[in-house]
Amino acid sequence: MVNEETVCRFWAKVEKGESCWIWKGSKRNKGYGAFVWANSCGTVIQGRAHRFSYEIHKGVIPKGMFVLHKCDEPSCVNPEHLFIGSNQDNVDDMMKKGRHVKGGTYSKGKYPKGENHHNSKLTEKKVNEIRTDKQNMSYSALSKKYKIAVGHLHRIITKKAWK
Repeated sequence: MVNEETVCRFWAKVEKGESCWIWKGSKRNKGYGAFVWANSCGTVIQGRAHRFSYEIHKGVIPKGMFVLHKCDEPSCVNPEHLFIGSNQDNVDDMMKKGRHVKGGTYSKGKYPKGENHHNSKLTEKKVNEIRTDKQNMSYSALSKKYKIAVGHLHRIITKKAWK
């Protein structure tokens, strides 16, 4: 089991709400809390906060298994919202909750497109500028100017992205 100091470090970064307990420390991709601890063998784990929460409240996570969220809130560490599942269980849960879009498709109302998407760095105006600038600039120069990857520039210019 982990030591008391590690558990105190964990709790210092948790804000308990009425339902979800939100991780307020650093986060990884897609909003999952990041936490570092050592397991019972002394191996340092750079893992996710919800997995640590599961282990201190419910026990060891079987090898190869996932810790899923009933509440669908990645930063939640409330053990009552967490359950064990396989990779397939994780995929099934994602699809059941409407968080999956098959490659190249768009589910109306679920995944905003263009500048309304949460990860968008561009606006419609910038996309039009890119397409105009392409006539006089290389992909490398465009990449530096707009701070986006060359591959994404190609998809924009060929209208595979930002149609």
